[in-house]
Amino acid sequence: MIRLRRRSDGLPVLWIEAVMIIGFYYTYTATRAVADGSERDALAVGWDLLRIQADLHLNVEGGLNHWLQGIPVLAVASCYYYATLHFIVTPAILVWLYRKRPGHYLRARWTILCATVISLVGFILLPTAPPRLLPGAGFVDTMASFHDWGWWGGGTSAAPRGLAGLANQFAAMPSLHCAWALWSGWCVARFARRRWVRTLAVIYPGTTAFVVMATANHYVLDVVAGWMVLGLGALLAAVVIRVAHRRGCRDGLVDPVDQRVEPQRVESERVEPQARPAAIVGAAAAHPPASTDVHRIRHGPTRCM
Repeated sequence: MIRLRRRSDGLPVLWIEAVMIIGFYYTYTATRAVADGSERDALAVGWDLLRIQADLHLNVEGGLNHWLQGIPVLAVASCYYYATLHFIVTPAILVWLYRKRPGHYLRARWTILCATVISLVGFILLPTAPPRLLPGAGFVDTMASFHDWGWWGGGTSAAPRGLAGLANQFAAMPSLHCAWALWSGWCVARFARRRWVRTLAVIYPGTTAFVVMATANHYVLDVVAGWMVLGLGALLAAVVIRVAHRRGCRDGLVDPVDQRVEPQRVESERVEPQARPAAIVGAAAAHPPASTDVHRIRHGPTRCM
């Protein structure tokens, strides 16, 4: 008989979980690729975002972009950062949570899945051209400028050579890079034990925000929207888990109490009464209290009226 869930915690076995997540990812990728809006609408949204940010004094992408372009070593490192960590760190943390923190895995998994679906809806409803594609805006496509240093092509950021047609160029709003980075940083900072690992986790979302803006792939508002999408995904994940838990309790599949205490721990935590020394017991039996002492013990000291 093929086992579908682990006996220890009820999570799906690893191969089923891997098939589910990989299938979801490729479904998302295919849908994202075909959810390509018109270029005119996407460019219009991009210019609108720049105007809104100018009114809010948030136009920092241009300065970051030109500063990074002047430091080729850092620019190439940022290109590799953008093209790799997004696809390595996130699945690695999912595996780590599944193996080392199974009690927190389901909520984390549902959070990132819900955030990804919400982002996909945003790509469909609001196609947005990134800053690097706005003609005359003064941005430099950093990854295209240094495409000879990596596997990405010169016409599209992060897409391998020859696969540019599979990428959705107008999926800037919200920034899924920033949503996944904040999710990764939160999970590691919350559940890792080593201090230096938690420190890296705290730095990771901010570094990702810098990279996506300095390479002219996202606006400030894209970054903020990505973080907000993750928050909304966390709320939806809580609802999904609560509904599934209630359904399981109703069907008798799970214990209605989340935090179950093992009987052995309960027994061990009971405070046993301290045994009285034998000498004291013997002395008490040889010299019983006088009647007045018994009266005081039962009724308390006699008070003067």
